[in-house]
This record gives sequence, C-alpha cells and structure tokens, in this order.
Amino acid sequence: MTIGIVYYSRTGNTRAAAQLLADKLKQQNLSVDLIEIEAVKRPGFFSAGRAAMKQIELPIKNTDVDLGNYSTLVVGSPTWGGCCSPFIKTFFSSAKNIKGKKTALFITGGGMPDPQGKPRQMMQQDLTNFSVNLSDSFLGLQMKKGKIIKGEQQVDQFVQSIL
Repeated sequence: MTIGIVYYSRTGNTRAAAQLLADKLKQQNLSVDLIEIEAVKRPGFFSAGRAAMKQIELPIKNTDVDLGNYSTLVVGSPTWGGCCSPFIKTFFSSAKNIKGKKTALFITGGGMPDPQGKPRQMMQQDLTNFSVNLSDSFLGLQMKKGKIIKGEQQVDQFVQSIL
C-alpha cells in the first residue's frame, strides 16, 4: 500500500501535521510520500481568507501531478476564514489518476476544527466532484507554531482508520 499525503501549508502547521501522519504511517511499514501543494505566490493573511471564503482558485506550481501510484490519499488543509484552503480544489482540478482513490481528510486551524464544520464539508464536496472514494476518516487538529494544541489523541485512531 502506497499512501500520498497531499496538503497545503501557509504557516507550517499543516506541514507539521502531514509529517506527523507520514511518520506514524511509516511505523506501520507503509510507503508514504508527502506532496506539498506549492503556491505560485504565498497569499497574505487577509487575501488567503477572502480567497477561501469565495473559493477562488489560486495558482499553484505543481499542476498535472500523477497520483496513479497511490492506493490511498490523505488530504490536508488549513482553515482560513472558516473555510478550507482553495489550493486543495486547484490541485485536484489538475491532478491525474485520482478517480476512485480511497481518500481521508485532515484539517488544521488556530481553533479546534469542527468535525462536521464547513471546512470539512467544502473539502468533501470538492473531492467528491473529482470522483474519489471518500472515507469517513477525519482528523481535526488545533495547531500553534507547528505544534498540536488539541486533537493529538485522535491521531493514532485516524491512522488506524486509514489502514
């Protein structure tokens, strides 16, 4: 089983969460690749929130990524203005070989993400439109400066649900 962890991180919080998940999955003797979505230009705080709320697709560097080698995708986004990052939608609108991939979601934020909240719903809708096999697996982490403030106890359970 090869797992691709696709994520966008503006401040490093989502990157830290993605790395933690990769480490935990590798402990299960799985092959894991981190795929960071690279923005053409890092948006400022207010422009990021506005783009997220309006779901304006922002340009990325890594377009046309082939995800065919992955049996499972884990997709992560920060929370901006109560919404997921629009880079997720931008990435998957150009990615190749995503149809039918088992996919789990994680979200980071300065506050504790609501497990049934808008960011999760937005990601689910976007990814469903790209015909992935969306699992019920979800992880919400409250982060600050690359450290988990709340939600760490759910990480192992999330990893097990991916397996």
